[in-house]
Amino acid sequence: MKKTAGIVAIAAGLAMLALPTLAQAQILAGITLEKLGALDLRGAGARPFAMGGAYTALSDDAFGLMYNPAGLAEVTRRELTVGLHFRRDDITNVNDFLAEHSSDNTSLDHAAVVYPYPTFRGSMVLAFGVFRVGSSSFESIKNALLSESSAAVTNIFKQSGDIYNYDLGIGFDISPRIAAGLTLVLWDENIDFSDEIDQADPDSTLFFTDDVSINLDGFSFNVGLLFRPSDATRIGLAFTSPAWLNYAGEGITNLSGDFTAGGGFTTEPVRARIDDDYTLPMKFTGGASARISQLLLSADVGFSDYSQTKFNGSVITDELDPADESVLKAKWDVHAGAELALPWFPMYLRGGFSYVPLPIATVEELAFLSQDAPVSRVASFDMTKERRFWTVGIGGLIDRVLSLDAALSFGGYEKVTRDLAGATVFSEKRDIAEFIVSGSYRF
Repeated sequence: MKKTAGIVAIAAGLAMLALPTLAQAQILAGITLEKLGALDLRGAGARPFAMGGAYTALSDDAFGLMYNPAGLAEVTRRELTVGLHFRRDDITNVNDFLAEHSSDNTSLDHAAVVYPYPTFRGSMVLAFGVFRVGSSSFESIKNALLSESSAAVTNIFKQSGDIYNYDLGIGFDISPRIAAGLTLVLWDENIDFSDEIDQADPDSTLFFTDDVSINLDGFSFNVGLLFRPSDATRIGLAFTSPAWLNYAGEGITNLSGDFTAGGGFTTEPVRARIDDDYTLPMKFTGGASARISQLLLSADVGFSDYSQTKFNGSVITDELDPADESVLKAKWDVHAGAELALPWFPMYLRGGFSYVPLPIATVEELAFLSQDAPVSRVASFDMTKERRFWTVGIGGLIDRVLSLDAALSFGGYEKVTRDLAGATVFSEKRDIAEFIVSGSYRF
């Protein structure tokens, strides 16, 4: 299952790979956290998106609530902003068969208000906003053969939901060259998903469904500092606290079957309550920006140790091989962006790049049925293409008080699991395209 001689391999014997779901509570908790979108928080806003998320040393608008609340101190006019977000996922899974599927999701990107409070000296700015920081909406199909039973298995997973943060923050000047800020963050998401297993062998066909509705609630906070060495340069530092999250809801499972020789069965639906707590780790981000004539450049570096993620009070570990690497791991993010102000027209051209590796080290290759119970086959994987995104955008002023911005982001990743001989057992490729459009009114 784990790395052997530098190769990601699946351990010999189905007993090591296909354990009942309950026995894999920790491993599947990490995989579930990824599916729910909590490990893919890319923020919001057309301008930050277009600049690759390199916004810690900027944040001079409502999006400072997310990236660096100290940047709010740079806001000089009242601001109302709202935006829409479109995302498309193209997922290709190859187990024994090729399975391709696409899913689209359109949602509110953000709605926020910023109010500079009059002071005798320096600056103090209050802000409130609702931001879509992540998405759980996608559909996936996996097909494979079970060599031990000659059964063909199809997994169909459908999920919908968007992670929203309700942010209340303040930014203020400590001195002419230093600003600080604080944001209180409330988390909210309603998630619906269905997980289907269709399994057919020469003697019978089995159908298993798991329909779940979950509500996410939680809180965290952001603290930021902004240094202004000169009028053209900024240095930003941001700290994001651990996020204390609760997933609560209900699931209903159904199992039925047909026999080749005739007849069939249907079991009574089984209902189960879900009430799980997750604690996401803290994150540290540093960034710098510089303005050179009409060109603005910015860059960010962030670090978060996801191996410290907790599930129901305990750090998520690998029950199958506790001495080896964790289910989740530490990761560094890198973001870079540029904004060019056109000299002859109040318009901005933007571009950016972000490198955001997956913090999970384990993948669920297949779910199937053994003795009429759901079972998961899991393994560690190699990244053949780390998760990265390229972004472009445009923005402009209309009548001095209204600005319109748009951003397009495209990227994705590829990963594979291999057996002891180095042959590919399972591969997954995901291409992600996102489009954001927003308008801001400043007065």
